[in-house]
Amino acid sequence: MKWWICGYILLGFTIQLLSSLGIVVFQKILDKVTVINSFGELFNLILVYGLLLAGVVILNYVDEYPSVYLSNSITERLKILALSKISKIDYQAYQDMGTGQMIKVIENGAAAGNSMIFSFFLKTLHELLPTLLFSLIFISFYDLRIMVVIAAGYVVVFLITNLLLKFLYARKAAILQEQEKMSRFSIRGFMELVVFRTNKRYEKEIDKLSQTARTIIQKNAQLQMIHEAFFAIFELFVTIIKVVVLIYGVKSIVAGETSLGVVVALFMFIDKIYSPIAIFNVLFVDYRLNRVTYKRFEEFIHAPEDKNLERGEVITEIHGNIEFRDVSFDYGQVKILNNLFFSIARGTSVAIVGLSGGGKSTLIKLIVGLLKKDKGELLLDGKDIDQIHLDSYYDHISYLSQDTPIFDATIRDNIIFDEHSLSDEELYEILEKVHLQEKVSQLPDRLDTLVGEKGVKLSGGERQRLAFARIIAQKRNILILDEPVSALDNITEQSLMETILQEFKDKTIIIVAHRLNFIKDVDKILVVDQGSVVGEGKFDDLIEHCEAFKALWNRKISFTNAD
Repeated sequence: MKWWICGYILLGFTIQLLSSLGIVVFQKILDKVTVINSFGELFNLILVYGLLLAGVVILNYVDEYPSVYLSNSITERLKILALSKISKIDYQAYQDMGTGQMIKVIENGAAAGNSMIFSFFLKTLHELLPTLLFSLIFISFYDLRIMVVIAAGYVVVFLITNLLLKFLYARKAAILQEQEKMSRFSIRGFMELVVFRTNKRYEKEIDKLSQTARTIIQKNAQLQMIHEAFFAIFELFVTIIKVVVLIYGVKSIVAGETSLGVVVALFMFIDKIYSPIAIFNVLFVDYRLNRVTYKRFEEFIHAPEDKNLERGEVITEIHGNIEFRDVSFDYGQVKILNNLFFSIARGTSVAIVGLSGGGKSTLIKLIVGLLKKDKGELLLDGKDIDQIHLDSYYDHISYLSQDTPIFDATIRDNIIFDEHSLSDEELYEILEKVHLQEKVSQLPDRLDTLVGEKGVKLSGGERQRLAFARIIAQKRNILILDEPVSALDNITEQSLMETILQEFKDKTIIIVAHRLNFIKDVDKILVVDQGSVVGEGKFDDLIEHCEAFKALWNRKISFTNAD
């Protein structure tokens, strides 16, 4: 992109040079028109003047392409930078920020970054600097004293601008905070229609949005009024300068010290030089205000990253042996997992059970590498996970989280993303295993049916089955499922889990289970309670010797009988 920038700046200098030369030629035409005997004596000057104006018009047209190209490139590159950051961000930092606020920070930051880089820096170098430079040079040829007065006037305007900025900063920061607050309210209202509608929350949400919107509108109005105060002061100052130059010019013409053409040229250069000064000061104000916005974007970009996502020992194969040795994890001041000791042998299936909030999902996220243990060793085939290159590790595991990740794409892309590594026949075989083949075959676009944002066009059970189809297609050595069947009926759940255990019978399978229908079929059960493993073994042993597991099973039986 650097060549585009260099070309854009050079084009700007060329346009402003031709424009300034046009004023000089126009001045010469005015001075000669009163002393010539025939039009022919002015023809060459008029021709040159016309060519200069035509050149400016043509170059201004050519200038549009790099202008649009650079402006859009900067915005999109900043958004890509943000996505790249999300791909590496520490999972806890990602959770702390929240989706609604993060989206607003990225949108505002990309717009502010574009305004700072393109509208301020590039526009200054492309248009304002050459206009100012050439105008001052040509004014100095006419009268050096006027050039000094204009330069001094710019200093005054700049000082006034900085005084106004002090009032603008605080209001801009307040507006950003209110916008991010509004984004959090609106995002949850847009995304959770069913919950908000059935709980009659929309009226209160709209009221919150309305209050925040009124605050934003009021602060924006105050911001604009202070902004416009600069223009009023600036226009008054330029008017004073013009009156002074007019008086000076008239006296000079009467005294025979200058010509009408020179005075007209000076007025044209004053307009030409003060326009970029006015624009620069406006852009400078916007730049400083955008710095407030962009600083929040920078804070996001500089958020902590996963320390071993792209560092550590590269994993080329994995067998699936997992061992916890005295592993603990705290979230802030809250202890979540306490001194865990257990092992999972390669090729075995393990169910992790326990009450909600006991630490099961946290344990899973440690195995996946999303969260980092505070102490102890978490060994994968004998290697501590903190020493492993996680990006290579992810080639060997399939992870299905409890929120059933389905994307706004086709059914095909939700199974194999955009790799197209499997034929349609193979995809339908997989869909048959998860009881979706008949459903998909009846859809007008079949495998190419778009499922909507978060799979909104599918039922909860269909979304979970589609997610299962993805992990079956991946066929990796470690399978990690976090409460995967919450939206399935008992018959489909039993059938699907039998399929998973059969498909991955020689692989390591770890399943967090709230519903205990299938756990008799797994090789081992871990019972987690209040951050500790309180039971470990086969179903029959646990039901006899583990009180926590017995209570869970009896609770399950009670619910089943109630149904």
